[in-house]
Amino acid sequence: MDQHRGSRTMGGTRSEKLSRGVRIRIYSSGKESIEIQFQYKGVTCKEVLSGLNARRKNDQRYAINLKAEVENLIERGTFLYSDYFPNSKRAAIFGEAKSDDTIKSLLTDWLIDIERTHPQSTYRCYRKSCQAHLIPHFGHIKARELSAQQIRDWIRNRSGTLKSIRNDLTPLRAVLDQALNDDIIERNPLDKIKVSKLVSRSQSKSNYKVDPFTQQEIDRVLRAAKENDPRVANFLQFAFFTGLRTSELFGLQWKDIDFKNGVAHIQRAVVERELKETKTQAGNRFVILLPSALEAINDQKRYQSEGNGFVFVRPQYKGRFIDYEHLERLWKNVLERSAVRYRNPYQTRHTYASQLLSGGENPLFVAEQMGHKTTEMIMRHYGRWVEQSPDEKRHVFVSKFGQ
Repeated sequence: MDQHRGSRTMGGTRSEKLSRGVRIRIYSSGKESIEIQFQYKGVTCKEVLSGLNARRKNDQRYAINLKAEVENLIERGTFLYSDYFPNSKRAAIFGEAKSDDTIKSLLTDWLIDIERTHPQSTYRCYRKSCQAHLIPHFGHIKARELSAQQIRDWIRNRSGTLKSIRNDLTPLRAVLDQALNDDIIERNPLDKIKVSKLVSRSQSKSNYKVDPFTQQEIDRVLRAAKENDPRVANFLQFAFFTGLRTSELFGLQWKDIDFKNGVAHIQRAVVERELKETKTQAGNRFVILLPSALEAINDQKRYQSEGNGFVFVRPQYKGRFIDYEHLERLWKNVLERSAVRYRNPYQTRHTYASQLLSGGENPLFVAEQMGHKTTEMIMRHYGRWVEQSPDEKRHVFVSKFGQ
Protein backbone atom coordinates (compact mmCIF):
# COMPACT_ATOMS: atom_id res chain seq x y z
CA MET A 1 0.00 0.00 0.00
CA ASP A 2 2.91 2.39 0.72
CA GLN A 3 3.81 2.40 -2.96
CA HIS A 4 0.54 4.07 -3.98
CA ARG A 5 -1.22 7.27 -3.09
CA GLY A 6 -4.73 6.75 -1.81
CA SER A 7 -6.30 5.46 1.35
CA ARG A 8 -6.74 2.27 3.28
CA THR A 9 -8.53 1.15 6.40
CA MET A 10 -6.46 0.51 9.55
CA GLY A 11 -8.78 -0.60 12.34
CA GLY A 12 -11.19 2.27 11.83
CA THR A 13 -8.43 4.68 10.81
CA ARG A 14 -7.65 5.52 7.20
CA SER A 15 -4.44 6.96 5.81
CA GLU A 16 -3.44 8.90 2.73
CA LYS A 17 0.15 8.82 1.57
CA LEU A 18 1.84 12.16 0.91
CA SER A 19 5.37 10.88 0.34
CA ARG A 20 7.52 7.93 1.28
CA GLY A 21 7.11 7.63 5.05
CA VAL A 22 4.77 10.60 5.29
CA ARG A 23 1.00 10.20 5.44
CA ILE A 24 -2.25 11.72 6.59
CA ARG A 25 -4.04 9.70 9.25
CA ILE A 26 -7.82 10.02 9.20
CA TYR A 27 -9.47 8.84 12.39
CA SER A 28 -13.01 7.48 12.71
CA SER A 29 -13.93 10.71 14.51
CA GLY A 30 -13.00 12.65 11.37
CA LYS A 31 -9.89 14.17 12.94
CA GLU A 32 -6.81 14.25 10.68
CA SER A 33 -3.10 14.46 11.44
CA ILE A 34 0.22 14.09 9.66
CA GLU A 35 2.44 11.16 10.62
CA ILE A 36 6.02 10.47 9.63
CA GLN A 37 7.71 7.08 9.69
CA PHE A 38 11.46 6.28 9.78
CA GLN A 39 13.95 3.65 10.91
CA TYR A 40 16.11 4.39 13.97
CA LYS A 41 18.42 1.88 15.61
CA GLY A 42 16.66 -0.95 13.81
CA VAL A 43 13.25 0.15 15.04
CA THR A 44 10.37 1.42 12.89
CA CYS A 45 9.31 4.69 14.45
CA LYS A 46 6.05 6.51 13.79
CA GLU A 47 5.48 10.01 15.10
CA VAL A 48 2.38 12.17 14.74
CA LEU A 49 3.20 15.84 14.17
CA SER A 50 0.83 17.77 16.35
CA GLY A 51 -0.17 21.32 15.52
CA LEU A 52 -0.11 20.83 11.76
CA ASN A 53 -3.04 21.20 9.40
CA ALA A 54 -3.12 17.93 7.45
CA ARG A 55 -4.68 19.57 4.38
CA ARG A 56 -2.47 22.62 4.27
CA LYS A 57 0.19 22.35 1.58
CA ASN A 58 2.83 24.24 3.60
CA ASP A 59 2.34 21.92 6.56
CA GLN A 60 2.59 18.88 4.31
CA ARG A 61 5.86 20.18 2.84
CA TYR A 62 7.13 20.84 6.38
CA ALA A 63 6.43 17.21 7.35
CA ILE A 64 8.21 15.89 4.24
CA ASN A 65 11.24 18.10 4.90
CA LEU A 66 11.29 17.17 8.59
CA LYS A 67 11.32 13.48 7.74
CA ALA A 68 14.23 14.03 5.34
CA GLU A 69 16.10 16.03 8.01
CA VAL A 70 15.63 13.29 10.59
CA GLU A 71 16.88 10.59 8.22
CA ASN A 72 19.87 12.74 7.31
CA LEU A 73 20.83 13.13 10.99
CA ILE A 74 20.33 9.40 11.58
CA GLU A 75 22.66 8.63 8.70
CA ARG A 76 25.28 11.01 10.11
CA GLY A 77 24.89 9.56 13.62
CA THR A 78 23.92 12.87 15.23
CA PHE A 79 20.17 12.38 15.67
CA LEU A 80 18.77 12.78 19.20
CA TYR A 81 15.21 11.57 19.54
CA SER A 82 14.46 13.91 22.44
CA ASP A 83 15.48 16.97 20.41
CA TYR A 84 12.73 16.37 17.85
CA PHE A 85 10.12 14.41 19.82
CA PRO A 86 10.70 15.22 23.50
CA ASN A 87 7.26 14.00 24.61
CA SER A 88 7.39 10.73 22.70
CA LYS A 89 7.52 7.41 24.54
CA ARG A 90 10.18 6.39 22.02
CA ALA A 91 12.54 9.00 23.53
CA ALA A 92 12.41 7.14 26.85
CA ILE A 93 12.98 3.78 25.11
CA PHE A 94 16.14 5.13 23.49
CA GLY A 95 17.32 6.64 26.79
CA GLU A 96 16.95 10.19 25.54
CA ALA A 97 13.84 11.37 27.32
CA LYS A 98 14.19 14.93 28.59
CA SER A 99 13.90 15.30 32.32
CA ASP A 100 10.86 17.03 33.80
CA ASP A 101 12.73 17.79 37.04
CA THR A 102 11.85 21.23 38.35
CA ILE A 103 14.20 23.62 40.07
CA LYS A 104 12.27 22.98 43.28
CA SER A 105 12.84 19.22 43.16
CA LEU A 106 16.54 19.68 42.40
CA LEU A 107 16.99 22.17 45.26
CA THR A 108 15.06 19.96 47.68
CA ASP A 109 17.29 16.95 46.95
CA TRP A 110 20.41 19.12 47.12
CA LEU A 111 19.46 20.49 50.55
CA ILE A 112 19.13 16.94 51.90
CA ASP A 113 22.74 16.26 50.90
CA ILE A 114 23.92 19.61 52.30
CA GLU A 115 22.28 18.95 55.66
CA ARG A 116 24.12 15.64 55.89
CA THR A 117 27.56 16.86 54.77
CA HIS A 118 27.86 20.51 55.88
CA PRO A 119 27.72 22.40 59.22
CA GLN A 120 24.25 23.33 60.42
CA SER A 121 24.99 27.04 60.06
CA THR A 122 25.88 26.57 56.39
CA TYR A 123 22.82 24.40 55.78
CA ARG A 124 20.51 26.96 57.36
CA CYS A 125 21.89 29.78 55.21
CA TYR A 126 21.40 27.74 52.04
CA ARG A 127 17.92 26.63 53.12
CA LYS A 128 16.96 30.26 53.75
CA SER A 129 18.12 31.24 50.25
CA CYS A 130 16.16 28.38 48.71
CA GLN A 131 12.94 28.89 50.65
CA ALA A 132 12.88 32.68 50.67
CA HIS A 133 14.03 33.39 47.12
CA LEU A 134 14.88 30.57 44.74
CA ILE A 135 11.94 28.17 45.17
CA PRO A 136 9.23 30.88 45.21
CA HIS A 137 10.57 32.38 41.99
CA PHE A 138 12.10 29.48 40.04
CA GLY A 139 10.67 26.40 41.76
CA HIS A 140 7.93 25.67 39.21
CA ILE A 141 10.25 25.93 36.19
CA LYS A 142 11.67 22.78 34.63
CA ALA A 143 15.46 22.79 34.81
CA ARG A 144 15.77 22.31 31.04
CA GLU A 145 13.53 25.34 30.45
CA LEU A 146 15.26 27.79 32.80
CA SER A 147 16.87 30.55 30.76
CA ALA A 148 19.60 33.06 31.49
CA GLN A 149 17.12 35.86 30.80
CA GLN A 150 14.78 34.64 33.55
CA ILE A 151 17.66 34.71 36.02
CA ARG A 152 18.76 38.17 34.85
CA ASP A 153 15.24 39.53 35.34
CA TRP A 154 15.18 38.14 38.87
CA ILE A 155 18.55 39.70 39.74
CA ARG A 156 17.51 43.10 38.38
CA ASN A 157 14.37 43.08 40.53
CA ARG A 158 16.07 41.85 43.70
CA SER A 159 16.76 44.10 46.64
CA GLY A 160 19.80 43.51 48.79
CA THR A 161 23.54 43.80 48.39
CA LEU A 162 25.63 42.23 45.66
CA LYS A 163 27.06 39.81 48.22
CA SER A 164 23.62 38.65 49.41
CA ILE A 165 22.42 38.10 45.83
CA ARG A 166 25.53 36.07 45.03
CA ASN A 167 25.01 34.03 48.19
CA ASP A 168 21.41 33.31 47.19
CA LEU A 169 22.55 32.17 43.75
CA THR A 170 25.03 29.64 45.19
CA PRO A 171 22.46 26.84 45.62
CA LEU A 172 21.04 27.50 42.15
CA ARG A 173 24.47 27.26 40.56
CA ALA A 174 25.17 24.04 42.45
CA VAL A 175 22.01 22.26 41.26
CA LEU A 176 22.42 23.51 37.69
CA ASP A 177 26.02 22.25 37.60
CA GLN A 178 24.77 18.89 38.83
CA ALA A 179 21.99 18.89 36.23
CA LEU A 180 24.60 19.57 33.57
CA ASN A 181 26.68 16.59 34.75
CA ASP A 182 23.55 14.42 34.73
CA ASP A 183 22.70 15.51 31.16
CA ILE A 184 19.42 17.06 32.32
CA ILE A 185 20.47 20.36 30.73
CA GLU A 186 22.89 21.10 27.92
CA ARG A 187 24.47 24.18 29.53
CA ASN A 188 24.30 26.12 32.77
CA PRO A 189 22.45 29.42 32.10
CA LEU A 190 24.30 31.04 35.00
CA ASP A 191 27.56 30.76 33.05
CA LYS A 192 26.27 33.53 30.78
CA ILE A 193 25.55 35.95 33.62
CA LYS A 194 27.74 38.62 35.23
CA VAL A 195 25.88 39.38 38.44
CA SER A 196 27.90 42.52 39.22
CA LYS A 197 26.78 44.14 35.96
CA LEU A 198 23.10 43.71 36.87
CA VAL A 199 23.22 45.26 40.35
CA SER A 200 23.30 49.04 40.73
CA ARG A 201 26.24 50.70 42.46
CA SER A 202 24.15 51.95 45.35
CA GLN A 203 22.62 48.53 45.82
CA SER A 204 25.88 46.60 45.58
CA LYS A 205 27.20 48.14 48.78
CA SER A 206 26.02 47.08 52.21
CA ASN A 207 24.14 49.61 54.33
CA TYR A 208 26.02 48.36 57.39
CA LYS A 209 28.32 51.04 58.81
CA VAL A 210 31.26 50.95 61.16
CA ASP A 211 29.95 53.05 64.05
CA PRO A 212 32.34 52.67 67.02
CA PHE A 213 31.78 53.87 70.55
CA THR A 214 33.74 56.79 71.97
CA GLN A 215 35.76 56.39 75.15
CA GLN A 216 33.13 58.39 77.02
CA GLU A 217 30.37 56.09 75.73
CA ILE A 218 32.40 53.01 76.70
CA ASP A 219 32.71 54.31 80.26
CA ARG A 220 28.97 54.98 80.50
CA VAL A 221 28.09 51.55 79.07
CA LEU A 222 30.40 49.73 81.49
CA ARG A 223 29.05 51.69 84.50
CA ALA A 224 25.50 50.77 83.55
CA ALA A 225 26.53 47.14 82.99
CA LYS A 226 28.04 46.89 86.49
CA GLU A 227 24.80 48.19 87.95
CA ASN A 228 22.99 45.47 86.00
CA ASP A 229 25.32 42.55 86.82
CA PRO A 230 29.12 42.20 87.08
CA ARG A 231 28.99 39.20 84.71
CA VAL A 232 27.57 41.42 81.99
CA ALA A 233 30.09 44.17 82.73
CA ASN A 234 33.02 41.76 82.47
CA PHE A 235 31.72 40.37 79.20
CA LEU A 236 31.34 43.83 77.63
CA GLN A 237 34.63 45.18 78.98
CA PHE A 238 36.48 42.18 77.57
CA ALA A 239 34.67 42.65 74.25
CA PHE A 240 35.59 46.33 73.98
CA PHE A 241 39.27 45.77 74.78
CA THR A 242 39.97 42.58 72.80
CA GLY A 243 37.91 43.08 69.63
CA LEU A 244 36.71 39.46 69.68
CA ARG A 245 33.74 38.44 67.58
CA THR A 246 30.58 37.74 69.56
CA SER A 247 30.80 34.06 68.58
CA GLU A 248 34.40 33.94 69.85
CA LEU A 249 33.42 35.50 73.17
CA PHE A 250 30.74 32.83 73.55
CA GLY A 251 33.29 30.09 72.82
CA LEU A 252 36.12 31.34 75.08
CA GLN A 253 37.15 28.84 77.76
CA TRP A 254 39.28 29.26 80.86
CA LYS A 255 41.95 26.97 79.46
CA ASP A 256 42.39 29.48 76.60
CA ILE A 257 43.62 32.21 78.98
CA ASP A 258 47.35 32.48 79.66
CA PHE A 259 47.42 34.76 82.72
CA LYS A 260 51.22 34.55 83.02
CA ASN A 261 51.84 36.00 79.54
CA GLY A 262 48.64 38.03 79.33
CA VAL A 263 47.23 36.47 76.16
CA ALA A 264 44.09 34.61 75.11
CA HIS A 265 44.21 31.78 72.60
CA ILE A 266 41.21 32.22 70.27
CA GLN A 267 40.52 28.84 68.69
CA ARG A 268 36.78 28.24 68.76
CA ALA A 269 33.42 29.98 68.39
CA VAL A 270 29.75 29.31 69.04
CA VAL A 271 27.79 29.44 65.77
CA GLU A 272 24.10 28.55 65.56
CA ARG A 273 24.29 27.28 69.16
CA GLU A 274 27.10 24.86 68.25
CA LEU A 275 30.75 25.01 69.30
CA LYS A 276 33.08 25.07 66.29
CA GLU A 277 36.70 25.71 65.47
CA THR A 278 37.58 29.11 64.03
CA LYS A 279 36.54 29.46 60.41
CA THR A 280 40.00 30.37 59.07
CA GLN A 281 43.61 29.72 60.02
CA ALA A 282 44.10 33.42 60.71
CA GLY A 283 41.16 33.29 63.09
CA ASN A 284 43.06 30.85 65.29
CA ARG A 285 45.26 33.38 67.04
CA PHE A 286 46.74 34.71 70.28
CA VAL A 287 45.29 38.04 71.36
CA ILE A 288 47.34 40.26 73.68
CA LEU A 289 45.20 41.28 76.63
CA LEU A 290 45.22 44.99 77.34
CA PRO A 291 45.11 45.97 81.04
CA SER A 292 41.36 46.64 80.85
CA ALA A 293 40.79 43.18 79.33
CA LEU A 294 42.92 41.56 82.05
CA GLU A 295 40.96 43.45 84.69
CA ALA A 296 37.70 42.03 83.32
CA ILE A 297 38.96 38.47 83.06
CA ASN A 298 40.41 38.54 86.58
CA ASP A 299 37.12 39.77 88.01
CA GLN A 300 35.28 37.08 86.06
CA LYS A 301 37.20 34.35 87.96
CA ARG A 302 34.66 34.54 90.78
CA TYR A 303 32.05 33.11 88.39
CA GLN A 304 34.31 30.34 87.12
CA SER A 305 32.13 27.58 88.54
CA GLU A 306 29.03 28.72 86.61
CA GLY A 307 30.19 28.20 83.02
CA ASN A 308 31.28 24.56 82.96
CA GLY A 309 34.65 25.58 81.58
CA PHE A 310 33.43 28.61 79.59
CA VAL A 311 34.51 32.09 80.67
CA PHE A 312 31.42 34.22 80.17
CA VAL A 313 28.08 33.37 81.72
CA ARG A 314 24.63 34.88 81.91
CA PRO A 315 23.20 36.51 85.06
CA GLN A 316 21.09 34.62 87.59
CA TYR A 317 23.08 31.40 87.18
CA LYS A 318 21.63 30.67 83.73
CA GLY A 319 24.86 29.19 82.41
CA ARG A 320 26.97 30.16 79.42
CA PHE A 321 25.97 32.15 76.36
CA ILE A 322 24.86 29.94 73.46
CA ASP A 323 22.43 32.15 71.56
CA TYR A 324 22.71 35.75 70.32
CA GLU A 325 19.30 36.49 71.80
CA HIS A 326 20.76 35.90 75.26
CA LEU A 327 23.13 38.83 74.72
CA GLU A 328 20.78 41.08 72.75
CA ARG A 329 18.28 41.47 75.60
CA LEU A 330 21.05 42.33 78.07
CA TRP A 331 22.74 44.66 75.59
CA LYS A 332 19.60 46.69 74.92
CA ASN A 333 18.95 47.00 78.63
CA VAL A 334 22.48 48.29 79.31
CA LEU A 335 22.35 50.87 76.49
CA GLU A 336 19.01 52.16 77.73
CA ARG A 337 20.39 52.52 81.27
CA SER A 338 23.48 54.34 80.00
CA ALA A 339 21.49 56.59 77.63
CA VAL A 340 23.91 55.67 74.83
CA ARG A 341 22.66 55.54 71.24
CA TYR A 342 21.92 51.99 70.10
CA ARG A 343 24.39 50.05 67.93
CA ASN A 344 24.57 46.30 67.67
CA PRO A 345 27.02 44.38 69.94
CA TYR A 346 29.41 43.77 67.01
CA GLN A 347 30.34 47.45 67.19
CA THR A 348 32.48 46.60 70.24
CA ARG A 349 34.84 44.91 67.75
CA HIS A 350 34.84 47.97 65.53
CA THR A 351 35.53 50.13 68.58
CA TYR A 352 38.63 48.11 69.44
CA ALA A 353 40.03 48.42 65.91
CA SER A 354 39.30 52.13 65.47
CA GLN A 355 40.72 53.04 68.88
CA LEU A 356 43.98 51.17 68.24
CA LEU A 357 44.42 52.56 64.73
CA SER A 358 43.69 56.17 65.67
CA GLY A 359 46.22 55.68 68.48
CA GLY A 360 48.91 54.91 65.92
CA GLU A 361 49.09 51.10 66.08
CA ASN A 362 50.45 49.23 63.07
CA PRO A 363 47.51 48.13 60.84
CA LEU A 364 49.10 44.71 60.31
CA PHE A 365 49.33 44.18 64.07
CA VAL A 366 45.67 45.18 64.45
CA ALA A 367 44.72 42.82 61.61
CA GLU A 368 46.51 39.93 63.33
CA GLN A 369 44.85 40.69 66.66
CA MET A 370 41.43 40.66 65.01
CA GLY A 371 42.00 37.45 63.03
CA HIS A 372 42.50 38.87 59.54
CA LYS A 373 45.18 37.43 57.28
CA THR A 374 46.02 40.77 55.63
CA THR A 375 45.36 44.45 56.20
CA GLU A 376 42.84 44.60 53.35
CA MET A 377 39.77 44.43 55.63
CA ILE A 378 41.40 46.83 58.08
CA MET A 379 42.05 49.50 55.46
CA ARG A 380 38.65 49.00 53.81
CA HIS A 381 36.65 49.46 57.02
CA TYR A 382 38.96 51.53 59.24
CA GLY A 383 41.05 53.59 56.82
CA ARG A 384 39.86 56.92 58.17
CA TRP A 385 41.01 56.02 61.70
CA VAL A 386 44.44 55.16 60.34
CA GLU A 387 44.54 58.66 58.86
CA GLN A 388 43.67 60.13 62.25
CA SER A 389 46.63 58.53 64.02
CA PRO A 390 49.45 60.89 65.10
CA ASP A 391 52.00 61.61 62.39
CA GLU A 392 54.95 60.97 64.67
CA LYS A 393 53.74 57.39 65.15
CA ARG A 394 52.69 56.76 61.60
CA HIS A 395 55.93 57.74 59.91
CA VAL A 396 58.71 56.38 62.13
CA PHE A 397 61.21 54.29 60.15
CA VAL A 398 62.60 51.30 62.05
CA SER A 399 64.67 50.07 59.10
CA LYS A 400 68.12 51.53 58.38
CA PHE A 401 67.33 51.30 54.65
CA GLY A 402 67.68 54.72 52.99
CA GLN A 403 68.95 56.48 56.13
